[in-house]
Amino acid sequence: MRRIDLFCKLIAPVFISLVDSFSTRVAIWTVLGLNMASVLVEYVAIAQVYRSVPELKKHAATTTLATSPNNAATQIPGRPCQGIVSYLRETLAPWQDFVTNRVFIASFALSLIYLTVLSFGATMVTYLLHSGFDSLEVSCMRIGSVAAELAGTWIAPLIMNRIGPIRSGLWFLNWQFCCVAGAAAAYVPWDSNSRLVAGCLVIGVALSRIGLWGFDLSVQFLVQENVEEHARTRFSATETALQNIFEMLSFASTIVFSRPEQFEYPVMISSGAVAVAAICFATYVRKERGHLLHRSKCMGGDKVLYRAVPSPA
Repeated sequence: MRRIDLFCKLIAPVFISLVDSFSTRVAIWTVLGLNMASVLVEYVAIAQVYRSVPELKKHAATTTLATSPNNAATQIPGRPCQGIVSYLRETLAPWQDFVTNRVFIASFALSLIYLTVLSFGATMVTYLLHSGFDSLEVSCMRIGSVAAELAGTWIAPLIMNRIGPIRSGLWFLNWQFCCVAGAAAAYVPWDSNSRLVAGCLVIGVALSRIGLWGFDLSVQFLVQENVEEHARTRFSATETALQNIFEMLSFASTIVFSRPEQFEYPVMISSGAVAVAAICFATYVRKERGHLLHRSKCMGGDKVLYRAVPSPA
């Protein structure tokens, strides 16, 4: 599913750029037509899934007085806030389950990396255009980035099968941090509006996408394996809500630092978010495995222990 999504993201900008080079008006109508056609396909697909999965037709039982047809209890004189308290309790229940789950820290780390402008979205594309690149060059950069993301969806299963999802998640996230940290470091010696800095940013962001999707797949595997079946939908929905919150914060950073010459500040905030995410996931790894690195394999600990223990003879 990730590959299908990323492949569409690879083809779409190239196709629209070619149409736009011919006529912007035609490109606008093309986008409108494709969106209208995709809505019809999406509704048909949703209907097919609904008919093929009988469990979707089941209705959840009413669990509170506030949502039952006979909700006269919520109108008891002297207790006008009972309905509000009940509503707040129901609203906060998914968040309580989310925070108390054993994979919360891993999921939080994944959500935190959505606080970023280091992707080929509207914000970074605008910055690249301001730096002197044209739309065709930006489209080519996006192609390279999506190609790296596609590579991540093939690399991740191979590494996960070899070293497990926990260690692979740690490796992928650290790779992403190194890439975005290198891209952010380019702003220190040079002017933020130079094409050289923008080029370093593009390379760092493109390479970081391998780590991003590898880490995403690793965490999603952990969620599927460790969250109870009846709670997976609620957990994933809460995780998505948290991701949207961090994404809005990334938009807020560009509202505060709105001028192109200030783009380095959202970049620093984004790289800082990845750093905090790496710390959070390292905490989860140590909690689950008891260590971050194999001392025997990384520092020769097995040889040290062998020499320290006397021979039985």
